Amino acid sequence: MTNRRISTSIALVASAALLTACGGSDTTTLTTTTTTPITTPADADDLQKPEPAERTTTPGAAEFVPAPAPAEGTARPQATPAPDNPVASPVPEDSTGPCLDPASSVVSDALASLGNTTPNGDPWVAGASTDAAGECPQLLWMMAETPGGTVSSPSQVLFFHDGTYLGTATSDFYAYTRVVGANDSTVSVQYRWLAPQDANCCPSGGPAVIDFTWDGTQVVMEQPLPQEMLDSYGSR
Repeated sequence: MTNRRISTSIALVASAALLTACGGSDTTTLTTTTTTPITTPADADDLQKPEPAERTTTPGAAEFVPAPAPAEGTARPQATPAPDNPVASPVPEDSTGPCLDPASSVVSDALASLGNTTPNGDPWVAGASTDAAGECPQLLWMMAETPGGTVSSPSQVLFFHDGTYLGTATSDFYAYTRVVGANDSTVSVQYRWLAPQDANCCPSGGPAVIDFTWDGTQVVMEQPLPQEMLDSYGSR
């Protein structure tokens, strides 16, 4: 037994001497590779999770807050895409109100534009007018009257279209004037005048009926005033 151990030791020493003689001064280096263990889901709970970054809000910017997730089994709402050309909701029109309101601002402004009935007189006031309601005619009318006047007091016919004041039927005002007919685009105005022997209550001149028509852009006076009527008022 002892001799076998001695023989083995002598063999090892001889092998070492032989390796030294063959390699000279060179040495052999063994590289040890270290393998990082794979983290399993069980180990993930033990890992240190990074702290969430502090959220900052830019002054003046709206902060977006995500909506909470729906409960399990609840359908997510679907966003409706906006139309390319949004259409405003239609505004319901009043189909029962008067087509021309004497108390409206457009009528008040029209009367104010006439000035006074005479240089030292009173302002004009609203008289009879279009009584249509709902579906309105294209040409609307209203009488401008002398406040507290009589049948022989001056008056004027005012025209309106689509909420806009268009002007008076004639450039001058006359007595004994009234509207005797109207349709969608035409208003018929009757004029009378005094003969030399007439009293103010009872004019015998006329009547002359003049049609005023809306042609789509303006009011057209279809017939001229009678020269006899103009002469009865003298020079103006």
